Amino acid sequence: MKIIINKVLKKIKNNIEWAKKSSEIKSRFNVTGQRIIYAITPTPELSNLGDQAQVVAIYDWLQRNYPEHSIIEVNKDEVIHCIAGFKSEVRKDDLIVLHSGGNLGDRGLWSETSRRAMISNFPNNRILSLPQTINFRNTDKGQKELAISKKIYNSHSQLTVVARDNESFRLANEYFDKCSTNKAPDFVLSYNTQHLNLENQPTNGKVLFCLREDDESDISKDQREKMLQNSKLEYDVFDTTIPENINNDVRKQKLDDVLKMFSEYEYIVTDRFHGLIFSILCKKPTVVLKTVDHKLTSAFDWFDEVNFVKFSDSTETVNETIEEVLKESNFNVPNWNEKYFDQLTKHL
Repeated sequence: MKIIINKVLKKIKNNIEWAKKSSEIKSRFNVTGQRIIYAITPTPELSNLGDQAQVVAIYDWLQRNYPEHSIIEVNKDEVIHCIAGFKSEVRKDDLIVLHSGGNLGDRGLWSETSRRAMISNFPNNRILSLPQTINFRNTDKGQKELAISKKIYNSHSQLTVVARDNESFRLANEYFDKCSTNKAPDFVLSYNTQHLNLENQPTNGKVLFCLREDDESDISKDQREKMLQNSKLEYDVFDTTIPENINNDVRKQKLDDVLKMFSEYEYIVTDRFHGLIFSILCKKPTVVLKTVDHKLTSAFDWFDEVNFVKFSDSTETVNETIEEVLKESNFNVPNWNEKYFDQLTKHL
């Protein structure tokens, strides 16, 4: 009985807090002129550097391509709890941009619930869902959630779904056949790093293992330990999910700090999606390991022109793959903005 009472009291407290928050969210819409609503961004509690880095890169892209627009940000929790409160503040000429990432599926229902809410509540607005990995599992739950998303997405006449890899693009065309679709790589690649002078940073003679610590890892504890033991250099281990909140005002600094850290190492071994992306921004020799889904394996197609990253079939072949990568001398990368990201403006 006591547990039930505590749950009820907690729910009441949360409702009061969100009621107070709702008025603050509505006040963000008190801007005149052209507006972009940038929605379902990560909350500060979501301390994943990859998610927060995407916000920084997307803001830069929006400000560069839409300098005359005010940007109104609403994070995923604010959408879920307060959309009824700010719905009336949204004008028909507002452009809506939905955050990118790897959560369009039943593994990411927190984000997918928020995305569905934005799509279903604003049927008359142009909506651009930025690059996402799409993955609805072939389970009863996965297929049930897919059916819900298909119904909502395909009912919107001005929705564009951008996939983050070729497999996701195939699925987008299959699932969301009434929507416009496109594909582009991860948005963090659009980030301008010139102010960091990354290529001229001194190195520390070590290797960085940037590895997952969650259920998306495909590496067993024994495989991980053996891989680390076999490292030919001293090493550090890092995960892009950190044990602290990332508030809005420190996102850019956190991204710059992690890029400077990556640039200190001789090379990178990673099964983290944004471990790969950060490595490419830093132009570091990189060996990539697979995860439980196609997030990394399919996304790797974008990097045919990037000679300093290679895929390793298993933890046992990491050293062999490193030797191949270290032979590369071409560290050129495409102009990601010109080739991909700036092309997305046609959908808005």
